[in-house]
Amino acid sequence: MRKIPAVLPFIILLLFHNVSAGSPHVGDDFMERFITAVNSDNYSLIEPYMSDQLKAQFTRDYFEEVRELTLKNYGRLISYTYEGNETEGEIVRLKYTVKAERGSFPVLLAYRDGKLVGLALGIRPKPNPTGMMASMGGTLLALLGLYAWRRRLSLPEIALGSGLALALSIVIPFYSITGTLLLPRSAAIVIVSLLTSLTVEGGKYYLSKNRDGFSLGLGLGLGQFILLALGTFVATNFIMKLPVSFTGSVVPLFLEAFIFTVFYALSTEIYSRKRALRFFLAFTALEFLALGLLNAGRVYESLLFITVGIGVALKLRG
Repeated sequence: MRKIPAVLPFIILLLFHNVSAGSPHVGDDFMERFITAVNSDNYSLIEPYMSDQLKAQFTRDYFEEVRELTLKNYGRLISYTYEGNETEGEIVRLKYTVKAERGSFPVLLAYRDGKLVGLALGIRPKPNPTGMMASMGGTLLALLGLYAWRRRLSLPEIALGSGLALALSIVIPFYSITGTLLLPRSAAIVIVSLLTSLTVEGGKYYLSKNRDGFSLGLGLGLGQFILLALGTFVATNFIMKLPVSFTGSVVPLFLEAFIFTVFYALSTEIYSRKRALRFFLAFTALEFLALGLLNAGRVYESLLFITVGIGVALKLRG
C-alpha cells in the first residue's frame, strides 16, 4: 500500500562517535557557510567541513531536500546565534539557533578533533495537505468516472473493501520495516514488492467470491487513498505532533491514486466473475512489477504496468 509522501522533523541523526573540538565556537565558520549554502544552493560550501562519515549521510541530494524544506517553511536564513556547548568524553556538541525570515530553529553540531561528524537540524515543517489532497482527488475522480460508467455500486462491498485497506495498512508496513533492516536496498525492493502484491491480490481474491468485486475493489482504493491518507495526515500532524511536509509534485500522486483505484475495481470484478487461478497470478505479477518500480522511484514506468493491468481486466470483462 502506498503512503503519502512525509518528512521527519529532525533531518539527520547525531552520531555518538568521532567528535572533539578546540574552541567552543569552532562551529561558527561552518554556520556562516551553512546559511550561505542554503540561501544560494551551494552544497560545496559546507562539504569540506564534514567528515567522510557525515558526507555519506548528508549528501548533496539530501542537502537539496533539506534546503527545499527549510526555505519553504522558514524563508531565507538571516543569522545564527551561539547558545552554548556540552562535552561528553571526546565529543563536543555546539548548540546554535538559526534566525530566518519566518521564525527560527535549533542546530546541533558535533565535533571531534575539529572535524564536524554530527549535524542535527530542528526543522519543524508546517502541516501541508497537498500530497493528501492529490491522492484523494485522484481516487474521487476514479469513483465518479466508474460510477458514471457502471451506474451501480454496492455500499456494503465498498465498506468491506475499505476495511480491507485498513487491515492491509497494519500488515504491509512490517514487510518494509523487516526488509529495510535485514536486506540490501535492491533485494528489499524485490521482496517487499512481491509480498505486498501477493497480500493485496490475495485479499481481493479471497473476499471477492460471491460478492460485487467491482465495488469491493473500488472500496479498497477509497480506503487506501482517501481514508488512510486523511487518517495518516491527521494522526501525524495533530495527534503525534510530527508535522508532515509535502514538497514534491502532485501529478504522480494524483495519477497513482486514480490508476490504482481503477485497477483495483476492474481486477477484483474479474476475480468475482472468473475464479481461475491464472487471473490471480497475472494481476499479481503486474502489480509486483508496478510496485517494484514505484519503490525504486520510477513512478511513471510503474503506472504503465498498472495501466496494462486495467487493459487486461477490460478485455477479460468482455
